[in-house]
Amino acid sequence: MEVDSRVCSLVIPVGDLAHVDAARRAIVRQASQLTDDEERLGKLTIVVQELGRNLVLHAGHGQLIYRQGPDSISLLAVDSGPGMANVGQCLADHYSSIGTMGVGLGSVRRLADQFDIFSQPEQGTVVFAGFELAPPSTGLRHGAVCVPYPGENVAGDAWAVVGNRVMICDGLGHGHAASAASTRAREVFEEHDARHSLEQLMDKLHRALMPTRGGAVGIAEIKPETRQVLYCGMGNIAGLVLGEKNRGMVSSNGTVGYRIGRIHTFSYPWDPGSVLIMTSDGIKTRLDTDSYPGLRVRHPEVIAGLLHRDFHRQNDDSTVVVARID
Repeated sequence: MEVDSRVCSLVIPVGDLAHVDAARRAIVRQASQLTDDEERLGKLTIVVQELGRNLVLHAGHGQLIYRQGPDSISLLAVDSGPGMANVGQCLADHYSSIGTMGVGLGSVRRLADQFDIFSQPEQGTVVFAGFELAPPSTGLRHGAVCVPYPGENVAGDAWAVVGNRVMICDGLGHGHAASAASTRAREVFEEHDARHSLEQLMDKLHRALMPTRGGAVGIAEIKPETRQVLYCGMGNIAGLVLGEKNRGMVSSNGTVGYRIGRIHTFSYPWDPGSVLIMTSDGIKTRLDTDSYPGLRVRHPEVIAGLLHRDFHRQNDDSTVVVARID
């Protein structure tokens, strides 16, 4: 299935070794639209092959989730299989729990520019491999999983990151009309003047979405210099600050582009090591983040993959965006 992988994640189920070859072809085809760097594409090919085989051989089945940004490629391997009791041992070359050569995860870590893994016994594993096509920017690091309503090839959700600002728009319903609304919101957000307040930006989005069916919108801005995060939400976008004390973020009632009330921005404490999590309503609102030891130090892509795996509703577009300041 072809998707706009700048926003929408390409999700490929893998339950058989034959699926691995199909996944490799699909992912490399998508990546080839972004880069013609044969060395980088060759590394990606091997990583897809290794992660796909691991899903089949160790978990029985799982998903490869691919996303690309303007200058980066992100690949997740997600499963709910037996997990790993000792991640460090599983990363060592020549170790295998099932008698294979034991070079898969070690080679993935060496080939990728970024690598992270989270695994729990009897709960499953999420592996992240990232490739940088340009020097990575400093500051805000983010990860995301955005999946269309089952059977659709466009997502009714959209998200974007500009500077230290993060946005999710959930277009009403699903399919192409919802995608048109959320895509318009993303375009306006990506082009907005950073000097505008979040209230001004939300008002601009409201006017821009009037020709569409509208949607729910959440905008957050992390301000590490004042140790706060600002949040302006309208509709059912959920925000959470994951820190020493977790804090839910408040959205107002209304539909951007149709009818909204007074626009409010709320401020929440932001400490070093805090993590911002924003989700559309395709993700359950009660996220039990305490069940993942050490979650805050994991790469945002891994956090997004974990939360999407365990809390997506399966009957709607579903988006998780995770961000923190390094």
